[in-house]
Amino acid sequence: MLISTALVLLGLAISRVSAFVTIHKTCKGPTGYEVEFRYVNTTAERVLIGGGIQPFTDQFHTTGTSYRVNGRYNPHDYRPGDFYISNSGLPAEPAYKWPYEMTQSAAGDGVWTYTTPLPSGLYSYAYLVDCNYAPNCSIDTGQLVIDPDMPPFMNVVGDQVASSFQVPFDAKFQTSPELNTNFDYALDAPDPAANRGTVKTENYTSPGSIHPAPDVHDFAVYLPAEYGRVPGKKYPLLYLSHGAGGNGDDWENLGRMSHIMDNLIRLGHIPPTVVVTPSFYNLDASGGFFIYGNRSSSVPVPPAPLVRENLEKYLFPWVESHYDVCTNASCRAFAGLSMGGVLAYEMYVNATDLFDYYGMFSPATTGPYINASDVTANPALSEKGIMVAYGLYDFVLPMARDLQTALDASGIRYINRVTPFGSHYWNTWQDELWWFGRKVLWKPLPFGVQTGR
Repeated sequence: MLISTALVLLGLAISRVSAFVTIHKTCKGPTGYEVEFRYVNTTAERVLIGGGIQPFTDQFHTTGTSYRVNGRYNPHDYRPGDFYISNSGLPAEPAYKWPYEMTQSAAGDGVWTYTTPLPSGLYSYAYLVDCNYAPNCSIDTGQLVIDPDMPPFMNVVGDQVASSFQVPFDAKFQTSPELNTNFDYALDAPDPAANRGTVKTENYTSPGSIHPAPDVHDFAVYLPAEYGRVPGKKYPLLYLSHGAGGNGDDWENLGRMSHIMDNLIRLGHIPPTVVVTPSFYNLDASGGFFIYGNRSSSVPVPPAPLVRENLEKYLFPWVESHYDVCTNASCRAFAGLSMGGVLAYEMYVNATDLFDYYGMFSPATTGPYINASDVTANPALSEKGIMVAYGLYDFVLPMARDLQTALDASGIRYINRVTPFGSHYWNTWQDELWWFGRKVLWKPLPFGVQTGR
C-alpha cells in the first residue's frame, strides 16, 4: 500500500465496481487522515459499516472489564490518547447510536458514502445492509457484504467475512504523552522485492477433519522475502494461533502478520522467519461445523490437548516435509491469542521439548497451572523464552495475572508486556506480536532480570 500526501486508493474507482475505500492524508486534525467509504446498492434502505471497525473511548471512561456507554464516541471527536475498543456489550439504539452510518446521495442513485477521520491502526469492515448488528447479518441474505474490491485473504469462500485496511500515523495530530499508538510497523515494508514476504494458504492431510474437505485441514504460511534464495538454508519457524471464533487466516486479515514480520526482519530485530498460522476448529466432527459464514455460538472451542495432539501428529510433520524450516526447539516458537494463548500454554506444559519460545497473548487461561514440583520434574520448563502479554483494558487481565503468579511461584523467568491502550482486540495483538519479535524471538536463553519487561 503506497502512502502519499494525496490519497491511498484501496479499490479501483471505475464504474464496474460497487465499493472502494480511500485513505486521504489531510495534514489537519483531528488525526491527519480521513477514510472515505463508497458503496453502491440501489435497493438498500440503510447501510452501516460494521464487521470489525470499532468505536472509540478515552482512558477516563473505560475499565478493565467493561465499557460504559458514555465512554464511546464518534471518531470525529478523536483526541490524542484515545483508542478504539472492542464493541462487546454495546447497547442497542437509541441508547447508543453506531457512528459508522453511510448516507445515500441526494440523487437517490444508490451511491452510499461515509467519510471519517481515523488514527493509526488496523480496521476491518463489511457493509451491513438493512441490518443494524453484524452478528445478526447474513452473507447468504446479502445483509453482510464484503468489499468486492478488497476481498479478504482466505482458503475457502466464507472462511472470512471482513476486509481490512491500515491507517498510518501522523505524529503532529496523534502523539500522546501517555500512549504510543503508532502502528506503522504494520504498514507495507518498502522495496517489495527485498523486504516483502509472501503469504498463501495450504491444505494438509488430517484424518477426521471436516473442513475444508473430509480428512483435510488448512493453515496459512508466511515465507520471508529471502526464502528460496539461499540453497539449503533452514529457517526459524513460528507457529501463530488465532483465538475463539476465528481461523488461521485471521492473523493475516485482521493482524497484518506478514507486514509486521517483514518490518521485524528488515529492521534487524529477527532473522528471516517462516510463520505458520493453523486453524483449530473442524479438526473432527465432535464439536460441530464452524466457519465464519455460518457462525454459531453453539460450536465450542475444541480442548487444547486435542488440538495439540492433532498438530503434533499431522501438521508439524507436514510443514517440516514441505518447507525449509528448522526442526529443533532452539529455532521454533509457538504463540497465540486468547484461546490461542491457552493453546500456547498447553504446548509449553505438554510439548515442552518442541519449542524454546512461547508467546501467550491475552491468554484466557483458567488453570490449574504448573508449580515448583512440575519444574523439578521437568527442568526444561525453566529454560524457555516466554512472553505473557495482555492489554490494560483487556478482560483477560485477571487470568493473565494469575498465570504470571504461577510462573513467579515456580521460579520461571519471562517477559511481560502490558499493552497500555489495549482491549481484547487486534490492535493489542499486533502490538504483542511486534514486541514478541523485538524482545523474545530467537533471543539468548535463559531470560534474566536484565532481559527487560
